[in-house]
Amino acid sequence: MVNKEAIIRIIKDVSNSDTLCKKKLQKLVYLVENKGVDLGCDYILHFYGPYSADLDYAVRDLCADGIVNIEYTPSAHKLSLSSTSEKCDYNNETITTVVEEFKKDSPSDLELIATALYVFNVRKDKAKIEEGVRKIKGDKYNTAQINNAINRLTETGYMG
Repeated sequence: MVNKEAIIRIIKDVSNSDTLCKKKLQKLVYLVENKGVDLGCDYILHFYGPYSADLDYAVRDLCADGIVNIEYTPSAHKLSLSSTSEKCDYNNETITTVVEEFKKDSPSDLELIATALYVFNVRKDKAKIEEGVRKIKGDKYNTAQINNAINRLTETGYMG
C-alpha cells in the first residue's frame, strides 16, 4: 500500500518552492525509494523512465478525496495540495534530503537521472549506464548529459 502521508509531504515540500507535475513526482518518489524508504510503489520502465502505477492511483485517490489538486495543462499535469487539505505531520529525514537535493531539477533532468539509476540497478555496472540509457531513450540525451546524471547519482550516494 502506498504511503499517502509521505506522498502528501513530498507534494507539499516541492510545491512550496517549485512547480510539481506528475512526472516529477514519479521520479522523486523513485529516488526516495532507492534511498531505502519503502513508500509502497512498485516500478516498471515506461516512456518517461521508471513509473509506478501504484503511485499514480494514490495521487488520483488523493485528488478524489479533495487533498490534491491536478491542473491539466498542455505540457504537464501540475500537482498541488488543496487549500482545504489537512496539515501534514509526516516527517522523514531521507525524504527531506532527497526532495531538497532534487526538487529544483526539471522533469526532463529527473527523467534522465531516474532512468540512469534504473539501468544501474538492473546492470550493476556504471560503465554500462550510458549504453542502457541510449537503448531506452535513443538520442534524447547526449553523452555529457548522461555523464552529468551518473556523476550526480554518484555524488548523492546512489552508486559507488
